[in-house]
Amino acid sequence: MSFFEDEEEEQFDAEEPTDVRRKPAKGRRKPPGQSPLVRVLIILVAVVVLVLITSLGIKSCLNKKKVNEYREYFDQVGQVVKDSDDIGKQISDMFQKPDESVRQSLEAKMTDFQNAHDVIVERAKSIKPPDKFKSENEWFVASMQIRSRGIKGLQPALLNALQARDNQAGAAQISHEMLILLTSDVSYDEFFYQPSLQVLKDEDIKDIKVPQAKFLQDPALASQQTAVAVLERLKGGSAQVTGLHGVALVSVKLMPSGMTMEAGADNTTKASDSLTFQIEIENQGEATENEIPVSISMSAPGRPAPQKVDGTIASVAPNERKTIELTNLAAEAGSQYLLRVEVGPVLGEANTDNNVGEFQITFT
Repeated sequence: MSFFEDEEEEQFDAEEPTDVRRKPAKGRRKPPGQSPLVRVLIILVAVVVLVLITSLGIKSCLNKKKVNEYREYFDQVGQVVKDSDDIGKQISDMFQKPDESVRQSLEAKMTDFQNAHDVIVERAKSIKPPDKFKSENEWFVASMQIRSRGIKGLQPALLNALQARDNQAGAAQISHEMLILLTSDVSYDEFFYQPSLQVLKDEDIKDIKVPQAKFLQDPALASQQTAVAVLERLKGGSAQVTGLHGVALVSVKLMPSGMTMEAGADNTTKASDSLTFQIEIENQGEATENEIPVSISMSAPGRPAPQKVDGTIASVAPNERKTIELTNLAAEAGSQYLLRVEVGPVLGEANTDNNVGEFQITFT
């Protein structure tokens, strides 16, 4: 091998690497696969779906927890109301059947009622309401406290009335305390029951029942006339009356115009802040009736409570008619009111269908 041959080989070997480093051919395709933008979009969609599923799951769990919390709350309220109503039923039964056994144990029974209901009030206070029912719960507790207040006042009223000779005076005090007990039902219904129903309706919860309350079995137990009858029975007096007894409402007139109220008609008159009504009654019985109660009330839609005025007719002989004027009622122009007038009942009265009159009045 010659010197020149070796030199040629070395030159060839040195040039060979430059031949290997070639540029990629134009138009060559990249390996198949997804572009970065598509992959990002897929990831975003997956994240959104995951967030929606998670949020729906959390919402479902929270809603279930809320419903269970509401149900547990109203279950506790319901048990307290039931126990309180049971005491009210016993008091109602005692008034409706004031026999010898009631008379002998009256003081002890009232003490037991008071002590038992004081415990019920503490139970009501211990219930923790959900946030949505905090204001309503305050009225629930207040209603139970009103009941305890009424029971507490009823005991001395009964005992004092039994010692007094004048049944009317004693009955007035008893009626006052019984009205307090009746007020507890009104406050419970207006400020706890109805608002609680509205909250559940607003949240579209339909399978939870708000407990209702009824302390006095009959609202008439709060009347003074009923209290008189109770006292006479408790004293062993003239509860058993003989002969026909009864009074009736004859007419109701607006004074000074003398316009007679007509049932079933639209009675129209001018508005006033001092209305006076003249009520005429008749004794349709066989005996002279004394201290006949007469009451008149006016109520209008949207008003929190009716206006009410009470009066008493001293005595009415058989077949005699007498009138009484009740005033201090007010009405606004452009409003419609329901006027309700009630006379009696008197002791021993069997038919009370003609004791009440109701009239619609439009004030201009």
